[in-house]
This record gives sequence, structure tokens and C-alpha cells, in this order.
Amino acid sequence: MLKNHLSTKIRYTARGMGFWVFINALLICNLYGSEQALPSRKINLVHWGIEDPSEIGYISVGILHKQTGDELIVYDIRKDKPRVSEPVALKNQIPSFIGDVYLLDDFQGENTNRLRGYFGNFYGSPSESHITIEKPPDDLSALYFSYNQKRPGFAGFWIHLFDFKKPLSQRVFLDSTPFSFFTFNIKGEAGGEQLALQVADYFWEKREDSVKVGDIESFLPSGRIKKFWQRGWVPLESIPNRIDRKYLASLVFQAQSGRGKIWISDIALTRQKNVPIVRPHRKKFYRSVEQKGMWVWNTRALLADREKQDQIVQFCLENAITDIFLQLPMAGGAKINGIISWDEEKVRFLISLFHSKKIRVHALDGDPRFALREWHHYVIETVRSLVRFNRSVSSKERFDGLRYDIEPYLLPEFPGIYKNEIMNQYLDLLRRIMEETRHTGIEVGVDIPFWFDENNLFYEPVAELEGRPLAEWIIDIVDNIGIMDYRTQAFGADGILVHAKGELQYASKKGKKVFIGLETLDLPDETIIEFEKGNDPPGIQIRKSEGTSITLRYIPAGISFGKDSTLYLSQKKKTFVSSKKLSFAKKSAEDLERVMESAKAELVQFPSFVGFAIHYFESYQRLRAKRKRIVN
Repeated sequence: MLKNHLSTKIRYTARGMGFWVFINALLICNLYGSEQALPSRKINLVHWGIEDPSEIGYISVGILHKQTGDELIVYDIRKDKPRVSEPVALKNQIPSFIGDVYLLDDFQGENTNRLRGYFGNFYGSPSESHITIEKPPDDLSALYFSYNQKRPGFAGFWIHLFDFKKPLSQRVFLDSTPFSFFTFNIKGEAGGEQLALQVADYFWEKREDSVKVGDIESFLPSGRIKKFWQRGWVPLESIPNRIDRKYLASLVFQAQSGRGKIWISDIALTRQKNVPIVRPHRKKFYRSVEQKGMWVWNTRALLADREKQDQIVQFCLENAITDIFLQLPMAGGAKINGIISWDEEKVRFLISLFHSKKIRVHALDGDPRFALREWHHYVIETVRSLVRFNRSVSSKERFDGLRYDIEPYLLPEFPGIYKNEIMNQYLDLLRRIMEETRHTGIEVGVDIPFWFDENNLFYEPVAELEGRPLAEWIIDIVDNIGIMDYRTQAFGADGILVHAKGELQYASKKGKKVFIGLETLDLPDETIIEFEKGNDPPGIQIRKSEGTSITLRYIPAGISFGKDSTLYLSQKKKTFVSSKKLSFAKKSAEDLERVMESAKAELVQFPSFVGFAIHYFESYQRLRAKRKRIVN
């Protein structure tokens, strides 16, 4: 979730706006060159239950910023944008507390504070920021925030005082009127870091903005952030009258300039100043987790190169890989009749080589089309071929498992009106796979995205059947799942822990296994854009094609191709998503290891969690090699 902080952005961009509009137009013309170069996508209106383009009133797309050029993908098309219902009456609470102190958060590992509020960072290019929970070398765990604030960008972080995962009508905000102070411990890596404290009540939070209370250093006894811990005391009476203290929604810390690293701990509300803040003792859960998976796609090259086989086995040993997800090589590279095309002797040798080092091997296959009924026969024949192979070889040469990475949501018709039918066909396939592998000793796993059990921006279930999330249906059927939990931080509102929690809880009840998948492939940045009715760029252009097909073309600011019979929707909201949030490719192997260690400390409380899985061999190998070059 991003914070806009419009006052900051306006302050930095209003001056010289005419010049930058001119430069922006030149850059766009140079970037795209022609109408044909603009990112576009052809779609079929039938998939969205719309008969005529003139009915369209809302579109959501993503612009993937690839090295080969921008690519447009379609997320949602509707006749009207869904409206999130406002609460009939605002709800608030005075939290129960003993004495004069209410400890909001001591950051001992939990992903939410005592009001069920998450934390998260925000930034606008060219600035960057990062936030997590970590333990400094000399102290207990704390909230860690690093930033590089560059104009005209902005950077900071927020802490919610309510559960933002709930719809507006169910949210409960903080009534702070019984308290006199907001207090916290803070220290910086270098000292002299500059942050501003801002707050939001329900009304400001709804606008994704906040009101400044003061500079952090003004609330510290020394008058500046130091390299050692200091306790800051913020009189609640200093909160501007524009904020309703009965409905506080968030605390916002915004970097003022430069770069820095700070730690914050023991945030509390108190009735008096200088009362002691005592951390409660919390019992931590410890459990050994031994498994670690890795996807391997280029099986043909691996089978053809004996030296490469030794390299991957050694890589697995060096990186504690216990499970390999090995892509099945198909006849001619095509998905035809389930024919597996390989040199059986080489496959048997490779499997036995992995087994000699106690590494399990899972046969891997996948294609979004497999979810559709007309492709089921191919998948089932592949499964039968695998079962026959296992029965024909010795135990040391058998596959331990079978894994499908199908991803039906990549089908163009999935987001629209056929979603339920596709999900049902997909589940039917999984049931048939389980029938074919019953009593064979083959463990069946499926890879799924983390959002199969989540809601969209309008609090609508993203993938739900008969009132239950698709993730639960899948877990009921298969032996294990791999959650493609592609995030690069463990904690926070958009971290690994929050996205995996629902699946882990349900799988634990069902006695199933869960791998948490992390990404090392270099993914593109993405800009997510929403459009509503309007006529001027920036916007989305809608052109009729043959039959019920239309072409959507993104028109940036500064570009105009005339207004003939073409329809337009105007851009209403734009959100930039950095690939650094999704993949460790631009980070380091140390970053990956640190995040896995932090996440594992919390994930082990779920019996279903068996370990991480890394996507994929070659990109993970490059990440590890980058560290070796730095060390050497």
C-alpha cells in the first residue's frame, strides 16, 4: 500500500512545471516514436461479459517495463468501477491498558501491532526506502528503516492503528483521548538523520494523506537523532486540530533529506511523561526446518552436459538444497500426447546422482492451458508415463514427486466471467492427477500465487468458489503446495509473512506441506494504472477490431493521435511497482539469506511450513556468483 503525501509532491514539482511538461513530451515521443510503438493489447470482450466497447467504464492494466519495450497486460474491465461502501457509523476503541502505559508495538517479530495494524514503506522516484524488523548487533529487535531521499521524490514509512485488511465498514480506529503522550525509542546509524512525524485520522487516511505534527528531533532530549537510543515524547496536544484524536488511523515518518538508516522500538501511548516502558516476555517457537527446494527448467541442457550435472549437485550441497523441481523434457519441445522425450539412461543416472547426495527429485511440468478440459488428456498421459517410468527402474532412480506449475490466471479469459469455470476445470484436473498417483508413492505438489486467498482493492475475493478461496480447494486435493510469495522483505503489510499466513494456517489444519517460493529472476518494473470515463490523455484508447475483439492502447501525457471514432478512458490512478520489491535479482545473496532467516523465525510456528523454494537454478546461481565476486 502506497502513501501519496500530496503536499510533499506538490511542493517539489510545482516550480518549473511548464519546462518539465515540455521535456516529458519530448522524452515520450523519443521513447515510443509512433502510435504503433505504444503499449497495446488485443482482447475479446466476450471474456468480460461486455457486448459493445461503449459500455466500458473502468479498466485496470499493468505496463511491464521490459528491456525489449513496454508491454501492456489487462487486469480488469467493467461497465462501472466498483464502489467501496462507506461505514454507516465510524467505529473506534480505547485499548485496555494497565497503569499509565499502552505498549503499541515492541517489534519482537510479530507482523502486526496490538491494534492489528501493519507497517509499510513508501517512496516516489528517484527516492528509495526499505523497512523490516531486525535485531541490531547490540539490542533487542526493532523496526529498521533505510532510505535515500532525492528530490523531487519522497520516502518514509507508516504504521497503521487499525486492520487495513478489513473492509471500511469493519475497521476500528484508535481513540487516543485518554492518553497524553506518544512515545518511542529511536537511534540512527550515523546520527543526525532527519524525519518528520505525521499523523492521519480516518478522514485523512481515506485520502491517503497525513498532517505534519513536527520534526522528530524536536521531541528528543538531545534535539537530534543520535547513534545511541533516545526516547522521544510527543505531546498529543501538539497534534493539529484538523485531526480527530478519537479516530486515529496511522503514524507516518517521512524522511526530510539525504540517506540514512534508523531503528525505532517500543512505541507506546502514555498518560504521563517519563513513565517506564517495559517489554513483556514473549515465548518464541523453535523448530528445525530441513527442506529447501529449487526449480530447474533447462533439463535438456543438463542431461547433455555431464560437467553441468556435477555443478548443479555441488551447488545444491553448498546452498542446502534438498528438493529439485526438474522440468520434464517433452517430445520436440511440444505438448503432444504426453510423450516424454529423453534419454532414459541419462535421466536414471541424473536422478541417482541427486539421490546419492540425499537430494529429492520432483518431475516438473506446467502450462496455463493445462487448466482447460481439452488439455487434460495430455496431462494425464504425462502422469501415466511418469508412473510407468518409476515402476520400471530401481528405487534410487525414481522420481520422488510430481509438481505442476500451471498458473491458470495467465489465460486471457481467466480474469473475466469464465473464471469460475476455469477454476473448476483446474480442480478437476488436480483430482484426476491424484487418482493416477494414488498408491504409487509419488508426492504431488502444485505451485500457486499467494493471492489465491486474498481480496482485491474493492474487497472482492480474487479467486473464490462456493464461498471458499481457491487456495483451500487446492490444498484439500494435493500433498503439498509452493506459494509463489515473490516479495523481498519478510515483514510488513506487503511482505512474505502476511501473504503466506492464510495458506499456512489452512494447510496446517489439513496436515499438508507448504514451500514458500522466492524469486531471483530479474523481473521488469511495472506501472499499474486505473482508467475511468474521460476523453483526454493520459488514458487508454479503445479501438474495435474484428468481431468482438478490441485493442487497448495506452496513451501517455504529451501524446495525441486525434479523436476519430475511437473511445477513450482517462487515467485516474497510477502506482509504480519496483522489481526490487518482487525479486532478489537486483539485491544480493546476503539479502536473500537474511530475509529467509527472518521469515523462518516466524514461519516455523506453522506445522505445514517445510522450507523455502528458490526460483530458479540459473538465476540463483548468478546471484550467488555475484556475492563471490564481491568477496574475492
